[in-house]
Amino acid sequence: MTLFAPDGALLRGWSRWWFWAWTSCCWLLLSLPVITAPAATLWLIAQQRRYAGGEAALGPGETLRFLARGLLPSLPLAGCHLGIAVLVLIGLLGPSPGGPYGWLVLITSVVAGVTWLLVVPWSVVIFERTGRTVAALRMAYLLALSRIELALTAAVAVIAAAVAGPFLATQVPYLGPLLMIALPAATASFVIMLRDRAAAVRDAIPPGPVPSA
Repeated sequence: MTLFAPDGALLRGWSRWWFWAWTSCCWLLLSLPVITAPAATLWLIAQQRRYAGGEAALGPGETLRFLARGLLPSLPLAGCHLGIAVLVLIGLLGPSPGGPYGWLVLITSVVAGVTWLLVVPWSVVIFERTGRTVAALRMAYLLALSRIELALTAAVAVIAAAVAGPFLATQVPYLGPLLMIALPAATASFVIMLRDRAAAVRDAIPPGPVPSA
């Protein structure tokens, strides 16, 4: 009886899946011009935050205004992440100078790549609130260092979602496409939850004798 009640688990699950599904589809459509993808991702995060806070979702007019406001400010953050990704890939896959320099390039690229993967998800979530590239990167880096297990979980979740999407769509009949449709928004909600949990724990820790830069 409780399962099918208006506030039961079944209807709550259906409501959450429907919200994830339509926000994921809108995010994909808004990202098609490519240059709007960073602003569309911020919109996806904002929608998940509003849903979690019990607020009404952004309507069509509000969405257009949101994208217009976030288009140019979000490009520097996207450019930073794209540039770092290219440099890491060149270091890992490009021609090696050989000898000790080759190992130095490889180790540096691996360390930079792992650090970048830890920072990326939370920097986007933080940027949605701050609107400042340097502040978002700095806060995400410090937060990832203080709660590295949660940052690692967020990075793995994003990578797993990127890999699972095509697999669910092509290899899992019936249920797979339904899960794939909701995957981007569900991943965003999970990353937001991890970031908020990490921030809450970090804020509860008294600052040490050395002030942060």
